Amino acid sequence: MSRADRLMDLADLLRGRDETTVAGLAGELGVSPRTLYRDLAALRDRGLPITGEPGRGGGIRLEGSRGLTAVHLSIAEVVAMWLAARLSGAASDLPWSEAARSGLAKLLGSLTRAKAAELRLLCRRVIVGPPASDAVRGQAGSPPSELLGRLEEAFSRGMGLGFHYTDREGRRTVRRVEPHGLMVEPPAWYILARDLDKAEPRTFRMDRIARPRVLAEIRFRPDFAMIQAQLPDPKRWRPLAA
Repeated sequence: MSRADRLMDLADLLRGRDETTVAGLAGELGVSPRTLYRDLAALRDRGLPITGEPGRGGGIRLEGSRGLTAVHLSIAEVVAMWLAARLSGAASDLPWSEAARSGLAKLLGSLTRAKAAELRLLCRRVIVGPPASDAVRGQAGSPPSELLGRLEEAFSRGMGLGFHYTDREGRRTVRRVEPHGLMVEPPAWYILARDLDKAEPRTFRMDRIARPRVLAEIRFRPDFAMIQAQLPDPKRWRPLAA
């Protein structure tokens, strides 16, 4: 991350909190406390009214009425917010759900055409179905933490994904796939993929995956026909179109 990007992230963190600490901010931004102090000084020089209490436990705060200000979001952050809100809305009608839909529409409208197109393309590849059966809910676990970042990279950048997989019978295999789509039957998540070694479409439940790795040498374009062909019922399993 460049220093300019880090300063924007720091300003956004300060605007979003009544008070925080140097240690907490440094940890979130992945820098040393000394670097964080320099960044705070740079923001003060730009006119941000940042104050703090001296000492190890002293708090840092942004004074004054902060109001609604420009927040700088990456496309990954926008996609994460959009998917979280759409998944929540697909599961049930919640309080403020209409306001959330309106806010997301404004967020989408604020994007450049290129970023909006990227968001729509990603959302078309994420499929939401009905809740999982009692049997699946009873045995489904959480996907391994190391899978999430690697899957995000491979999925969004059109790269291959390798992993070890344990099927429902307990058989373990090593797979190389193109991750064309994602499907959720809450709370279970699946990868809709083309298995490169078997040369055919396959579905993989994410909590059964281990030792994932991005295969940067493998490139692909999303195959929407293949995604649709893997759905149990295209009328009930629908994409999160943005």
